[in-house]
Amino acid sequence: MKLPSETIPVQPCTHTIYRPRGGIEGYRQVRDPAGRLAVTAFPIAMAKDLAASCDLWSACYVIAGHGEAYIGESNRAARCVAEHAADPAKAFAAEAYLLHEQEPHTLAWSARLYLDHRLTALAQEAGLVTLANTAPPRVLPWPVEHTATLERLVTEGRRLLFDAGCRIFNANRVRRLPADAEIKGSQNADEAAATDLPMASPPEGELELDYCGIWARGHHDDEGFVVSAGSEVRNILNASLRQNIRDLRAELRAKGVLVPIAGVQDRLRFRVGWTFFSAAVAAKLITGAHVAATKWVRPRSPEPRAE
Repeated sequence: MKLPSETIPVQPCTHTIYRPRGGIEGYRQVRDPAGRLAVTAFPIAMAKDLAASCDLWSACYVIAGHGEAYIGESNRAARCVAEHAADPAKAFAAEAYLLHEQEPHTLAWSARLYLDHRLTALAQEAGLVTLANTAPPRVLPWPVEHTATLERLVTEGRRLLFDAGCRIFNANRVRRLPADAEIKGSQNADEAAATDLPMASPPEGELELDYCGIWARGHHDDEGFVVSAGSEVRNILNASLRQNIRDLRAELRAKGVLVPIAGVQDRLRFRVGWTFFSAAVAAKLITGAHVAATKWVRPRSPEPRAE
């Protein structure tokens, strides 16, 4: 079968997956036979069990889950991950990824610092998750010739992390409107906003947005985080909002997913329900601010009426 030319990468590569303990979702290693690096991935629940056997592994590591992530580096990375797993502040963590040399399972100090610095920047640029790091990574005065080599490690590591299941730097979801939700060319935005939206029972686990009085509802599902049709969007963008979120807002407006509300200047509305990669991305887009997924909260119980 001939593939379209635009789908073929400039430099094809092959990654192999090794599962020392069998199974599918557990402990696994992903590596490029032609490269230097490997990613060891495992559920965060296995961290304590692996800490002893992998105690001397030095690596850059990522722990991620539920729209949040933490990036770090250590000469005892598995032990650090186990400590994070026991930290209530890292309760979001579901998976851990150690990025290290293939053999032995170590990574030089300067390479760890560089990967920590660059992966943090890439995660912030992607805006797919909220980083739980409270301090910026350390930056060294790397010489130009050293930086060129380290950037190759960043490119290799990013591919390995994606194939290991880490989705904080890249997303592979194709965004498209449902067939029955396309806005007809003869229907302008004001008419679309005035159309009655279908009313349905709220899904189990529905959350509401707690920000500046914006009315928005959403819930997690197997594909990501779904914002319900009819939810409002703040029509003001804070300076802190990242460019990728600005671009996504413009894309959704162009597609007719976000439409004006007649007589209202500071709000837009979701014409249809829309699935985002994470609750954090949805919160940023709706608020127009660099906020966390924690802005989605359980609906407040209605106050009892006075008799």
